[in-house]
Amino acid sequence: MRTFLAIVMLLALMSAPALVAPASAAPSRACLTQSEAAKEYRGKPLKYRQVGSVRCWFAGRTPEKSEFKIVRQTPAPKAAYASAAPRPPRSAPAAADDLVGLAGTLCAGPCEDLRTVDPQVLAARLETAHAAFIEYWLSFYDRWALR
Repeated sequence: MRTFLAIVMLLALMSAPALVAPASAAPSRACLTQSEAAKEYRGKPLKYRQVGSVRCWFAGRTPEKSEFKIVRQTPAPKAAYASAAPRPPRSAPAAADDLVGLAGTLCAGPCEDLRTVDPQVLAARLETAHAAFIEYWLSFYDRWALR
């Protein structure tokens, strides 16, 4: 009987209107960014309260999370970014050259200009490099393969 009365009393206290926040209570503080709070509370130490995924910055006593009013800011339209800093139009490269900018990255010393080398010599060099590559990997396989 005591257990039953305790449960009924607990349910009555939980449904009491004094313990439940009224639905009409509106948030009283705007959720400020760190820069906005620094401007508003100059010279005071700032703190923040994490409300969901947003940090609300403030100074003074620590408010309840329900006191913050989070306003979603829509990003500025892309037209605003375009007019903010005009860029010069991009110009096409003077000559379509795949080797421009590679000098010094492939060779330790001065690089040979491959545009001046005979295409047949380049083909022979490529074939030699390919054969050396295959020979290296086959020798590696012979050393480490389980037979």
